[in-house]
Amino acid sequence: MTPRRSVTLCILIVLLAAPVTAANIERFVTSSGDGLDVTLVVTGIPVGGIVETLPDGCVWKETDHPADRTRLSGGKAAFAVIGEETIRYRVQGPQEAAGVFTGTWEDLLTGESGTVGAAGTHGPESSKTPVEAPGFLSVAALAALAVAYRRRCGR
Repeated sequence: MTPRRSVTLCILIVLLAAPVTAANIERFVTSSGDGLDVTLVVTGIPVGGIVETLPDGCVWKETDHPADRTRLSGGKAAFAVIGEETIRYRVQGPQEAAGVFTGTWEDLLTGESGTVGAAGTHGPESSKTPVEAPGFLSVAALAALAVAYRRRCGR
């Protein structure tokens, strides 16, 4: 492999391995006859988890999320996220509770975590807390250089 090809390969690895979107979850709450419908919009989290804390006075009714990836315990609902873009659930409770929902999320692939934000809010309450992780891009570039070197000099 020529040096030009090695450099091109390294540049392609760096560009293609860069993350496309930042992880985030937004919450939309709407009133329905006897309760509240909650929609969580998941962005940039292929594998992760969400824990929602239900407001006082709200009682769990149902969700469209698979039962084997949903857990309820003590006023909290936990959802395992595996490729979902939206999660919907319904609670029975007062309309005033619409602005009192809280929740946290974690991306298991990147280690990033944060607070579930209400639609359109990106203040301190909905900020993401990145966690340092080893650099994948550096390792991938070094691996590509090693392969190129071996092919060129290791014959």
